[in-house]
Amino acid sequence: MMITQVVFVGLHKEKLIESIRALREEPVGKIILMVGEQELPAEAKVRELAEELKKELETVYDVEISKIDKKNTLRAAKQLVELIREETEKGNEVLLNASGSLRNVSIAAYIAACITNSRIITSIPKYDDKENEVGIEEILEIPLIPVMLLPKEQIQIIQAIDGGVDSLDELIQRLNPGIGKSDAKFMKERSRISHHLSKLEDMGFVKRKKVGRNVRIERTAIAEIINAII
Repeated sequence: MMITQVVFVGLHKEKLIESIRALREEPVGKIILMVGEQELPAEAKVRELAEELKKELETVYDVEISKIDKKNTLRAAKQLVELIREETEKGNEVLLNASGSLRNVSIAAYIAACITNSRIITSIPKYDDKENEVGIEEILEIPLIPVMLLPKEQIQIIQAIDGGVDSLDELIQRLNPGIGKSDAKFMKERSRISHHLSKLEDMGFVKRKKVGRNVRIERTAIAEIINAII
């Protein structure tokens, strides 16, 4: 299986190249260079560096440049989960190279790696006698924490909440099209779904807020990440 290496571009070009070369024994066929989608300080330089890297690397690899949210960690994780899913659907394994990334992007990458069971690496810098960074001492593959997916019933509820619902009754009808409030099944479903919603809220997957006489139900950012892989 060919590997797509996702590389988070920073300001240290040689460090990035060294981290990519360190994986030359791996069957890497494609590299995706990640840059920020916001106009952050030094981001113009990062994008310029990504273009330089693309020109140098595309003699060996298929190279793309893609954008990621560098300010919102959970949104960045969701973007990575979606990217990983796209690559795996093409038959590629994905390896995340966080050697040059910002801390919050590294966290997003680790979340995405755990959720999708993808490999992720980082590097230990090498320093000279004057404590100047001069390269990479060692490449480390970071162990993943197993992520247990939710039970099928709770996944169905998360999927049905897409875009939010204005009441529990609306959610019941999304899950059971055609059911009426006068049906005996309706009250059973109300009790069952309320039970699961309480669990999902405790785990941070849904949020409920009172709007007028109803209680609106929405997915949280974490639930959006989970929904991206189910």
